[in-house]
Amino acid sequence: MSPPPDLELLLSAREGDHDAGRQLVERHGPSMLGTAWSVLGRYARSEADDVVQEALVTALTTSALPRGDDVGAWLRAITVRKGLDWLRRASRRREQPLPEPDRDDLHPIASENPEVSLDLLTVREALSALKPMERGILVLADIEGWSMQEIARHLGLTRVAVKLRASRARRRLARMLDRATTT
Repeated sequence: MSPPPDLELLLSAREGDHDAGRQLVERHGPSMLGTAWSVLGRYARSEADDVVQEALVTALTTSALPRGDDVGAWLRAITVRKGLDWLRRASRRREQPLPEPDRDDLHPIASENPEVSLDLLTVREALSALKPMERGILVLADIEGWSMQEIARHLGLTRVAVKLRASRARRRLARMLDRATTT
């Protein structure tokens, strides 16, 4: 017997089926968490967990349904929006938590110059310096592989605005990473 499709699980979970909700979280929770970490640009796991939880609550309580069959992409889009909301609230409160010293996940990142390598922490720090909307767009475009049109539709922007913000964000990120490798 094949496992139920994601949309069926989502609808069952909305009706109160706890097993369907658990399966949905098992299938999509890790990718949602990765998306939340990328958008938040932080290292505190509890913040990303909170964003994923908010995204799941929204997915289970909204009347909206994903377009097409890709429930996972829809859940990650909700996660991006909730992450951006969290960042806006945090900036209004002026909270700046210290990064957690969990450096077990540092991996060198390939560069065009083989003598230069970046660690994951350097990239995350550079991403965190971007504006939240720029970071969200880069996560959806460059990590999730979404088209500019899809991003525009999910974030309520025009395709041209998304392309412009992505281009600016990539240039800013490249400049920050260049500075990090020359120091």
